[in-house]
Amino acid sequence: MVTISYKWCHAQRSRAREEEIGSMAVEKIARVEQRQSPTVVEIAKRAGCSIATVSRVLNRPETVAIGLRERILRIVDELGYVPNGSARALRSSRSRLIGLIVPTLDSAIFTRMLEGLESRLAPAGASLVYSATGYDLDREIRVVRNLIEKGVDGIVLVGTCHRKETLKLLREHKVRFAVTYALSEDASIPSMGFDNRSGGALAANYLADLGHKNLAVIAGVTRENDRASGRLEGFLAMAERRGIDRSSIIVVESPYEFSRGRAAAKIILNQNRDVSAIFCGSDVLAVGALRGCRDAGLRVPQDISMIGFDNLDIAEYLTPGLTTVDVPARVMGEQAANYFLADQNSLDIHSRVELETRLIVRESTAPARGRQ
Repeated sequence: MVTISYKWCHAQRSRAREEEIGSMAVEKIARVEQRQSPTVVEIAKRAGCSIATVSRVLNRPETVAIGLRERILRIVDELGYVPNGSARALRSSRSRLIGLIVPTLDSAIFTRMLEGLESRLAPAGASLVYSATGYDLDREIRVVRNLIEKGVDGIVLVGTCHRKETLKLLREHKVRFAVTYALSEDASIPSMGFDNRSGGALAANYLADLGHKNLAVIAGVTRENDRASGRLEGFLAMAERRGIDRSSIIVVESPYEFSRGRAAAKIILNQNRDVSAIFCGSDVLAVGALRGCRDAGLRVPQDISMIGFDNLDIAEYLTPGLTTVDVPARVMGEQAANYFLADQNSLDIHSRVELETRLIVRESTAPARGRQ
């Protein structure tokens, strides 16, 4: 005969009840987490497709028809979806991985900053992964999401112009980020950069000192590009201060490509053959513009002066050497790396570093005709 005491039965019932309550709590937490972190199932339901199709869009987008792919990606953007496995990795430990997102890798514009980042990150045991957006802010959102999925500790952005969804993603997933090549007016956004307006003003002031009054600008595309618009506005504002009517200055916007700089110079000279100096928003555009001036039978700097922006290595070795605005790109990268390597709670952390641009005078500029 087996005798079971009342206390033992009561203990067993209490333990079973505790387990039941615990199970209910786990299910409740799971439901809450599911609401907070969208799933592939929810995306598929909203898109009206299978889970497998959503998976293909996230992993092999080229295998899905473009219309359906774009619909799914829009839903992914709206929900702020990040795969659960990556999210757990982000919460559990630091990856020592920093992401860099640049507008382009087609030229050397951002190479020096990249080198500056790596020079600080590598000795500290951190790695750098980078990607380009083609100056497409919608594409930048997808790149940011991809880097978050990879479990990066931080992301370096270029400029201050970004979609609200991009910054929302970074903040929701608690990924540290900083902007470069510009200075953010928002104190909550760390920035390691320079004043693009001041860089443009340097060029205008120097050309005015040389007696140039018939001016032109080959700017980068200013739409959704605070660097290009800042350089252009800085140049126009300083020219006006120096007594030159800004409405008389020919402005051509162009993508940062050698061929586009050449074509832009042709447009300018067709409008006004008397233009005596051209300011270009990048050295890449200036190299193309130099060729465009030669095509038109003009000598640089005897007939027309040229100023670039960036001080790329090629600027020194051109004939004539290119006068340009020097950008402290490598130092920018080093400062950004220092920010991410520092303890987030450190009192020594510098979340805003303002660097200066300077004019490098070479042979592509000379006094205006009549001042020589």
